[in-house]
Amino acid sequence: MFSDAHCDTISRIYDNKEGLFSNTGHVDLKRLKAQNSHIQFFAVWVDPIHKPMGLLKSLEIIDKFYFEAKSNKLNIIKTAQDVDKGGAVLSIEGGDVLAGKLCNVRILYTLGVRALTLTWNNRNELGDGAWEGATAGGLSSFGRCVVTEMERLGMVVDVSHLSEKGFWDVASVSKRPFIASHSNSAKVCPHYRNLTDEQIIEIIKREGFIGINFCPDFLGKEKVNVDDIIRHIDHIMSLGGENVLGFGADFDGIDGTPEGISGVEDMYKVIERLEKSGYSKNQSEKILFKNLNRVLKQVLNFESSY
Repeated sequence: MFSDAHCDTISRIYDNKEGLFSNTGHVDLKRLKAQNSHIQFFAVWVDPIHKPMGLLKSLEIIDKFYFEAKSNKLNIIKTAQDVDKGGAVLSIEGGDVLAGKLCNVRILYTLGVRALTLTWNNRNELGDGAWEGATAGGLSSFGRCVVTEMERLGMVVDVSHLSEKGFWDVASVSKRPFIASHSNSAKVCPHYRNLTDEQIIEIIKREGFIGINFCPDFLGKEKVNVDDIIRHIDHIMSLGGENVLGFGADFDGIDGTPEGISGVEDMYKVIERLEKSGYSKNQSEKILFKNLNRVLKQVLNFESSY
């Protein structure tokens, strides 16, 4: 059994006019069931080029999600009590869709969104993304308000894609565990989207979550395979990450995959390799599903009235 904190499948099938039960992408419900998936985050992502219509397109993708969920009797996780049942978590990737309005956080929460990646790679009203490089700033005052409001409601704050300054601003504002849903170790692979050891240690202190991303560029410089996924796990474990590690494969959001991994149908290869890595059964289960399930329960348990 495994849980995964990020895929872009719902946005992909919306664009390609496909279904969630079976499709030509990396993830569908048929393959998730075959791999004994427990929880899958489905991210709504809208390319910033669609601004200022991003919120409208996001609502259309959310509508697609609910249509597919109802058609396939998919359990949607909205409360801490739903976590043990398993199913789908609806998330948003990129705070652009808020259109600079705090009320949209509450509206999206009402629509069942339970996680928000504050930025994509670019700058938006909340703060700067990792793509901005050396010139990147941190969170804006609006971004700080968004983090506070998300925590009041019981939504998962996601710092993947955020600039390093933005990360530390979240750490200064946040009172709850936060996550990096699909980010790897910069020590193992020095890519701007990966986390420094200092960031990883901060997430460990916060009892948050780090989902290992399967994007080849984030795993290594040459041809990568399952062993490179394990290298990132090993390094984060060496920092004390036993209670925060998991997966955020980024399926349907990445152009390529590691050798031997065509999509979620090959998760068994990752699981088998992990189980042969010398970790105890309890450690492996934490990485596979317990850590993500635990942080979901912690954050969703704080849900507040609208």
